[in-house]
Amino acid sequence: MTYQALTPDTLANYLRQVPELLTLLGDMDALDIVEVGDGNLNLVYFVGSRTNPERSVVVKQALPYLRLVGEGWPLTRHRADREAHALKVFGARCPQHVPEVLHFESAQSLIAMQHLRAHIILRKGLIDGITYPNLADHLSSYMAQTLFHGSDLYLSAADKKRAVAATTNTELCKITEDLIFTYPFEDHATNVYSPSLPRAALQRLHNDPAVSVAAAQMKWVFMNQAESLLHGDLHTGSVMVNQTDTYVIDPEFAFYGPIGFDVGLLLANLLSAYLSQDWHRVQAGQNAAQDPAQDPAPYLAWLLEQVAQVWDGFAQKFTALWAAHDASTGTSFMGSGRDDASLSLFREAFMQRVFSDSLGFAGCELVRRTLGLAKVAEIAAIPDATARAQIEVRTLRLAEALLLGRTDFQCISEVTDLAEECRTLTL
Repeated sequence: MTYQALTPDTLANYLRQVPELLTLLGDMDALDIVEVGDGNLNLVYFVGSRTNPERSVVVKQALPYLRLVGEGWPLTRHRADREAHALKVFGARCPQHVPEVLHFESAQSLIAMQHLRAHIILRKGLIDGITYPNLADHLSSYMAQTLFHGSDLYLSAADKKRAVAATTNTELCKITEDLIFTYPFEDHATNVYSPSLPRAALQRLHNDPAVSVAAAQMKWVFMNQAESLLHGDLHTGSVMVNQTDTYVIDPEFAFYGPIGFDVGLLLANLLSAYLSQDWHRVQAGQNAAQDPAQDPAPYLAWLLEQVAQVWDGFAQKFTALWAAHDASTGTSFMGSGRDDASLSLFREAFMQRVFSDSLGFAGCELVRRTLGLAKVAEIAAIPDATARAQIEVRTLRLAEALLLGRTDFQCISEVTDLAEECRTLTL
């Protein structure tokens, strides 16, 4: 079948030709098909039975261009092949946090997957002030399981090299290289500045050689450290949650890169949620001055706890997987017969480097989400221009400190303390 971008009508006809989906959905004349894609890249449809809503799937189709910009920015639709492969790999490594792939067709760049009907996008939940009791535990487990089992610490050298070769993702990596590490750090035409953001805040970043060098150093790490198979775009818009479950979706940017990149992007987006919360809690009517029971402070504290627990949980679980694997195989990446002190020192140094990388990547992500092409709703949707600019200045200041001081931080509590300081900065 020749590729065509599907509409609700043509999608219904397509589904009739897929036996496994025909069995799942039942009566094909009684389907609701709703286009829900609000992302930057793809068509996304919810497909469900009118008579039995439990019988439903999500259908995602890659377009041959960047949807955010339009047909003027061509982009390979075969990124869907990368996403389907990554979903299957990550699903095997961490099935409790990855949606099941039900059908994939490369010719149509189309994936049908498990419909998470009882879940919402994490970014929306955080904007609305919802707490999730299992969030940090689930996300740290997902990252530990996927990142450890894709690395040289677990795979044989030959298997790892084959995996790297099989997951090259040139065009989407180029998007990341440009939109996270390059364009936001210069006055580029694709950047989008909010009208009230002080020019001095831009000049502080764009005119500082130390910032430019640090961003280039992180770009180099991103492009040259093939440590594990990454999700590649792990932010709060790529996570679906409810009070009991957490799923990570949309790994179309997956490739072999530095372990700290996934971790850093997630930390950055949690910090962005924290820095924007004062405005959202006021809009929700939470004003401690008027009603102490509506004090937003507990939710702000919970957000910072997620930042700390995500990193600490990831580091502990990753290290535990590593130690258990070495014990079960009787050898290690260092070789056989190494003493416990040497193994411990190597693991500690490794995790400290991952921590530093994560903070550098977090800084780049915060700059990108403030100045670059793809914004985050918790900030960009704020209609009060002055309030938005103040949050953006705080975000940029935190980003700068993380990027320039990434090797100076020794523990995640130093990062959350800094975020608290930045939250009080004024224009």
